[in-house]
Amino acid sequence: MDRLLIVGRMAPGPENGVGPGAEERIAQIFAESDQTELPAITGARHRSLYCLGDLYLHLVELDGTGAAGLPAAAAHPLFVQLNQRLSSCTTPYLSTWRSPRDAMARCFYTWDATVPVQRSGQ
Repeated sequence: MDRLLIVGRMAPGPENGVGPGAEERIAQIFAESDQTELPAITGARHRSLYCLGDLYLHLVELDGTGAAGLPAAAAHPLFVQLNQRLSSCTTPYLSTWRSPRDAMARCFYTWDATVPVQRSGQ
């Protein structure tokens, strides 16, 4: 299972704050896309959306070829449509953004428990 963390900005609204309903619009766009065959095409098995100020963070877990299969999926009409819809309420985090791959954070540390953590009193 591969995990990807995609970083973007929610489109600014009045007075440069986050636009009204931006979180709801982004969530709705993904909810509708997740009802299509796009998750199967990309190998997506889990998706979580987070926000911090005007940033949105998109955590996706992928089966199969994982991130390696995304370039082929990026040409699929459903993927193109998803990105077009998201562009109405998001902007790239990096000014050097050229493709969805440019929004993927690089993981520099991971940790997994090898035995369940015992908490005192349990």
